[in-house]
Amino acid sequence: MSEQDSPVEKTTAVASDTVRASWNFSLDRIIQDTAHFSHDEQAACVALFRWCIDPQHPIRRDEAARRLKCSTDLIYQLLTGKYRNPDKSLKRPSAEFMSNLREFLAVEASRFASVSTDFVVIPTAKKIFTACDLARESRSPVILSGPSHIGKTLALRYYTAHNNHGRTFMAELDACGGRGGMMRTIASACGISASKDSTESLKDRIKNALASDTILILDEMHLLKHTYRLNSFFSCVEDIRRIYDFKRCGMVLCWTNLEDLKNASQGELVQIWRRGVHKVALPVMPTKGDIEAILKHHGLEFPDKKLDVTVGGVTDFPYEILRQQARNQGLKAITERLRYAQKLAAKKDGKVGWSNFVDAHLRIEKQALPEPEWF
Repeated sequence: MSEQDSPVEKTTAVASDTVRASWNFSLDRIIQDTAHFSHDEQAACVALFRWCIDPQHPIRRDEAARRLKCSTDLIYQLLTGKYRNPDKSLKRPSAEFMSNLREFLAVEASRFASVSTDFVVIPTAKKIFTACDLARESRSPVILSGPSHIGKTLALRYYTAHNNHGRTFMAELDACGGRGGMMRTIASACGISASKDSTESLKDRIKNALASDTILILDEMHLLKHTYRLNSFFSCVEDIRRIYDFKRCGMVLCWTNLEDLKNASQGELVQIWRRGVHKVALPVMPTKGDIEAILKHHGLEFPDKKLDVTVGGVTDFPYEILRQQARNQGLKAITERLRYAQKLAAKKDGKVGWSNFVDAHLRIEKQALPEPEWF
């Protein structure tokens, strides 16, 4: 890949808000204005729009046009229903445009995957992918639950980027926003510009942006309980149910606290709970298989229980470090120790080993200790 074509160079050079301004239309209108396209043509055009406005890899419309070997005006006409024959009848995209578009999307997905080297497809991630596939196949809500720091959000982001980007939307919900905040977050994830719309108007526009083969992933659902108004959680869940009932598309509703979820299943969540036949529970902590996959990615084999390493006069057991961090802190605590270990190894021979890992662990633990009194 040449430096000029590097997606990292390109995306860091342009502010995402400027990129969004160059795509001055919304997904719900694109769906409406491309209704005469074939299913595949519409999905590809939606994927183009959503890929380019995504903050992870923003691409201005003029740059997209250059790579698609067409004019910016043609893209505008196609996505807004103004692409017409001389007799004013609606016109579909040419075979050449669609060929260039499919190649563009494939290249972008490949490039994004190549720079996403920190993500490892672990067994728990595969279980999350299965939950998403079940939502698409069954066209129903899937209840996905698991503790924090086992890789849920990263896996959902990866799935969104690599599985039919034109029909897979992910919204990461916030606390305290209430119905309006939730609707704005979902609308933004669906590519809808919604600065002046009311909550009810946004709900209607979201419905229009979805299709029966869409997956709408709602991450951090438990945060909806932390709102500033009484009964707001019920209202939020009811809005989600109404969106589902209108479109009957797949949904993945992701939660952290399983016990709260079970209690709510007989209260505020009863309507969604009964619609969601598939309920996928993730491990209570990162599994041995998860850690094995991550270690292999870093060039390490899973350690024997008896393996001990001495660093600076301190002896420790890598197996115990991994077990304790997995149980008490989650994957991030392990991956950060591995990152630190690689940094330490780079100062020597460059090859990471268990001595580097233990060294990194001891340094991180020491940082957490306060300085003793000086007198």
